[in-house]
Amino acid sequence: MAAFAHRLQLGIEPDAVVLDGDQRPAARAGQRALAQELTEMVHGADALAAVEAASRALFGSGELREVPAATLDAALRETEFGEVTLPAGSSVGAIDLLVAAGLAASKGAARRTIAEGGASVNNVRIPDDTATFTLDDALSGGWLVVRRGKRAVAGVRLSAG
Repeated sequence: MAAFAHRLQLGIEPDAVVLDGDQRPAARAGQRALAQELTEMVHGADALAAVEAASRALFGSGELREVPAATLDAALRETEFGEVTLPAGSSVGAIDLLVAAGLAASKGAARRTIAEGGASVNNVRIPDDTATFTLDDALSGGWLVVRRGKRAVAGVRLSAG
C-alpha cells in the first residue's frame, strides 16, 4: 500500500493507514482512504462529499432527506430495487415492501424479519407487520430505502398509478 500510494502521489499517509489497518482490519482504512482519494481526483471534492453523505445516510448514520435526488437515485439503482405503483390515496404494506425490495423471499420471511426488529424504511425501524407506507413517506424521486439487518439495503420506488 505504501509504495502504491507514493507512486500515485496520493494525499494519504501510507504508514498511518497500514498501522490502522493492522490494528483494526474490519475498519478497512486502506480501502476507504484509497477510494476517497481516487474519487476526489477523478470527480472532485464536491462529488466526494455527496458520495460520503449518501453512504452515511444509506447505512444509517446520516439523514436520507439531505441526500441529493440524483445521488440517491444512482446509489439505489446499484442495489436490489423494486417498483410499486400505488393507486391514488392508497399505501403499500411493510410485508409487501420487503418482498418487492428483494429483501425477503416470501411474505412469511418478511413477517419474521419485522417481528425480530430487523427491518427499517428510511432508517426508521418498522414497528410491526401492519405498518404501511404512502407516497408521502417517499424520499426524493419516490424512493423508499428498505433495510433488512445492518447490511442488506435496497430501494423501492413508489409511483402514483
